Amino acid sequence: MGGEKFDTPHPEGYLFGENMDLNFLGNRPVQFPYVTPAPHEAVKTLRSLVNIRKDSLRLVRYKDDADSLTEEGGKPKVVYSVEFTFDTDARVAITLYCQAFEEFTNGMAFYSPKNPTMVSETVHYKRGVSQQFSLPSFKIDFSEWKEEELSFDLDRGIFPMVIQAVVDEGDEVSGHAHVLLAAFERHVDGSFSVKPLKQKQIVDRVSYLLQEIYGIENKNNQETKQLDDENSDNSNECVVCLSDLRDTLILPCRHLCLCNSCADTLRYQANNCPICRLPFRALLQIRAVRKKPGAVSPVSFSPVLAQTMEHDEHSNSDNIPPGFEPISLLEALNGLRSVSPGVPSAPLYDDINFSGCLGDPLPLVGRQLGSGDRSGEVGLQKGKISKSPD
Repeated sequence: MGGEKFDTPHPEGYLFGENMDLNFLGNRPVQFPYVTPAPHEAVKTLRSLVNIRKDSLRLVRYKDDADSLTEEGGKPKVVYSVEFTFDTDARVAITLYCQAFEEFTNGMAFYSPKNPTMVSETVHYKRGVSQQFSLPSFKIDFSEWKEEELSFDLDRGIFPMVIQAVVDEGDEVSGHAHVLLAAFERHVDGSFSVKPLKQKQIVDRVSYLLQEIYGIENKNNQETKQLDDENSDNSNECVVCLSDLRDTLILPCRHLCLCNSCADTLRYQANNCPICRLPFRALLQIRAVRKKPGAVSPVSFSPVLAQTMEHDEHSNSDNIPPGFEPISLLEALNGLRSVSPGVPSAPLYDDINFSGCLGDPLPLVGRQLGSGDRSGEVGLQKGKISKSPD
């Protein structure tokens, strides 16, 4: 290129993932509705209104005692339903599809199942966190499925299961949706499980792939807490200075392991991730904030406000909205407690707000540090924070 040679140690990938991942975004180009900012200009973050916690996705077995549903041996047929946990900051309509084709129209994804019986009724939910989706009336009978229908084949273009959550709250948020694509696995004992493939966030009719961020696992998950305590580093500190909170993500490996100061120094001294030793191409700072106890914010927080506010003094409090304070991303995510089904979950939004394509209610202030650019700010549009159900 330009008479020069450039090293491409990983030609099958791009900054945010594998090139194969781009096949999940459709084959038709979509006009980007935002003005491309200048290199040193602040970028507005995108707000994710709904998120499905993919680690909570599971199948529930049912033994139907109906006379019409029996196997050859006279045993009741085993069928499955789907359950998962999700968070939403607006009213949302959730629909399940099996063996579905995907088609994009005006930037929105539409799904058509091979059989009309393979689509569930649409269930409507109000805003709230840690909400549980369960629809026993929609059951999956895998005895009617062929082996190749359990997995996704790009050439066939049929997704084994699609969970579509569309924001249903007026024209202002029209074109917002969350899509989880999943496949099924058959085990040696004859049982089945569900495996998430990809998640997509559709904002303003533009699709974004959600990717994992490594280093922010949920340490409050009781099933893995003991194992994590013994075998992993639960600290929030930067792996270099061991003092400041880690808030900077390394791309493309997506390890969250550095503080902003060490990241700023590291990019001039080395170009390898301290965790996996792979070369990095960019650094992305992610800061979470929460409302101060007893503080009254003069204006309601918005992700755009957090990105465009100016301060006379440049410090760690830059771009923090009035009435909010910075908090460790790990502590903010893993500190959330499960909500009792009998207690409304919406009031939690009075204490913690969120923006960006994330799995938990937190506002984020992102700053991207390229190998030669010090001050460009960017919102996390293609990141994904994975959090297991509490």
